[in-house]
Amino acid sequence: MVEPSAHAYTTFRQVEESGEALRPLDFPSPIVLRGVRVTALVVHPETGSRQVCSGVIHREDLSEQPLGGGEVFAYWPQRRLQDAIYGSVWACLMLRRHYGEASDDAARAAGVEPNSPNAPIVWEITKGHVAIKMVEWARVHHMRGRLLEDPVKEVAAMQLLGTGHPHVLGSSEVLQDGNFLYSVMPFCKGGDLFGVVVQYAEESGGE
Repeated sequence: MVEPSAHAYTTFRQVEESGEALRPLDFPSPIVLRGVRVTALVVHPETGSRQVCSGVIHREDLSEQPLGGGEVFAYWPQRRLQDAIYGSVWACLMLRRHYGEASDDAARAAGVEPNSPNAPIVWEITKGHVAIKMVEWARVHHMRGRLLEDPVKEVAAMQLLGTGHPHVLGSSEVLQDGNFLYSVMPFCKGGDLFGVVVQYAEESGGE
């Protein structure tokens, strides 16, 4: 369990006696990497079957390691979960780099040696899922100054929160291309908090 910060124990009287209220501190600038959305060859590791999949999302520079280490993943959108102000949220399958017969075949088909830096990238399906909030830049620019919601500040706040606490969902990776900002988050199969609140209100007679 993460121990709360010292200010969490500050009383209202202490806050009131500390002086005039000040503007909240700005969030640190978000870390956003260049991403791409491509058609890719995907392998099903259990069956060995191969499938060409469109709309696969991953960072452009796959040699750059994620913050905190670990694997580099790609994401294959499966179904739209809900609409958002600037875009939509999608459930996505996580893909990892595939090294094996399929990648060797893809390299030879492209006229290069297997494991060559110029060989096509092949992915394989994992059992992991993520939720990706896809923010449309066109909507952001069109609505700029009209709404309080700021998707860039939202990403900055979620990165500041991080993913180190089991009850806090931050962004695990943030990518962008010319059309979208992709905020990658843990997938919660039980639905979102708003849905739980609405269901509770309905079941309790609006209490």
